[in-house]
Amino acid sequence: MPIGIFVSLVGLSIGIGFLTLRILVPSKTMEVPSIAGKEIKEAAIILSERDLALKIVGQEYSLQVPGGVIISQLPSPGTKVHKNREIEVVISEGRKVLSAPSLVGKRVREAKVYLSERGLKFRDVSYVWAELPQGVIIAQDPPPQTDINPRQGISILVSLGKSNPHFYMPNFVGKKVGEVKDLFEKLPLKIGKIKESPSLKEEGVVLSQSPPPGSRLDSETPIDLLVSVIYREKKPSLSQISKWILISVRIPVGWVKRSVEVVVIDTQGKKILDFGQKNPGEEVWIGAVVVGKGEIRSYLDNALIRVDKVG
Repeated sequence: MPIGIFVSLVGLSIGIGFLTLRILVPSKTMEVPSIAGKEIKEAAIILSERDLALKIVGQEYSLQVPGGVIISQLPSPGTKVHKNREIEVVISEGRKVLSAPSLVGKRVREAKVYLSERGLKFRDVSYVWAELPQGVIIAQDPPPQTDINPRQGISILVSLGKSNPHFYMPNFVGKKVGEVKDLFEKLPLKIGKIKESPSLKEEGVVLSQSPPPGSRLDSETPIDLLVSVIYREKKPSLSQISKWILISVRIPVGWVKRSVEVVVIDTQGKKILDFGQKNPGEEVWIGAVVVGKGEIRSYLDNALIRVDKVG
């Protein structure tokens, strides 16, 4: 038999015998020890004593686990594995601490860009009705100047703006206008225009209102009132004398202009004089002709402020 064939047969026999031995005698297994919370060097020694190997598969920043200490492992402790198995671990890089910036008063979009430039992000975003404008941040967690992990993020509370309560329109018809004004001051109601109309009823009584009673509205909806005023028309006579009356109206100090209007009621009827918008603090002199007996009613922004009797 050629020597080459002999050597090949011997090698094949040895290989088959070794394989048979591996099948008949299973390789040894052992239990994976717990190495989380241990330093790399210590963990490597523990594993080598059990014929296991250590493999680092990742690193993470951690506020709780010091640098160089194992955060997690795979397989988990107690798992049965064969020897020489690699145990994969994630190692802590320690604390990467940043100081939380102040976001209160900023709008959400502005704050998002601000955080991104600093390697930070939002964690949770909640919303609430508040006096601040819509979209403005009113609180944050953690507070400004607090040490945080960049991966932790910042939770914010955002304003939805002021909530306008809705209610059903009360019925003011038949009530005295002074009583209604007092009610407006106590309730979240906004008074609109007050117009007068000649009536046989008592003076100063609400004849109609807009919106009508029962309407659903919010506190920003203006409510207009039509109020009664007593006026008895008299036929003119030759004995009636025209009088030139000069009065003054001072515009209250403030920030906005006010409209000035004068209504002259005399024996010839009712005349309306519109003096337009006047500046705050300005004194407006008003001249009007009154025939016979009558009165001059002065209004600021459609609200009666003065009555001058004539005759």
